Amino acid sequence: MVMVMLPLARKDMASGQPGPGLKILRDAANRFLPVALGSMIVLAVTGAYLAWEHWGIRTGVFFTNDSRFMHMLQAKSGLFVFVVVLSLLHDCWLGPMIMERLDQARAAGLPPPQSLARRIVLLTARVNLLVVLAIVVLAVLLIRP
Repeated sequence: MVMVMLPLARKDMASGQPGPGLKILRDAANRFLPVALGSMIVLAVTGAYLAWEHWGIRTGVFFTNDSRFMHMLQAKSGLFVFVVVLSLLHDCWLGPMIMERLDQARAAGLPPPQSLARRIVLLTARVNLLVVLAIVVLAVLLIRP
């Protein structure tokens, strides 16, 4: 999505205003961020509740049990923590930093910078998607005998 939007943003460099593509991208990110963070909080709370109440998993059991189910639950939980950290890194630090650099380049009449940080932003989003898909696969495997 970013690669498609950025060429649209270049058209308005002379005016110093964000292009339509960049404005759409920024608006979408600002609207989606609270939904995404709220969803992760709901998933964490409901997951902990289900583990505690439904399966009777306590802290000691979570780290010491050696069953297939527990290994999969540990992997799923670890991947979830990884997604949360990667999302916060992407949404709260890297993304705003790149948007500021794009704004500075536009104000100076320069083309968008092709930096390592910009590639990392794209890479973190793609890795996040793959890890979320792995979490879904683990969730399905957890309910199967």
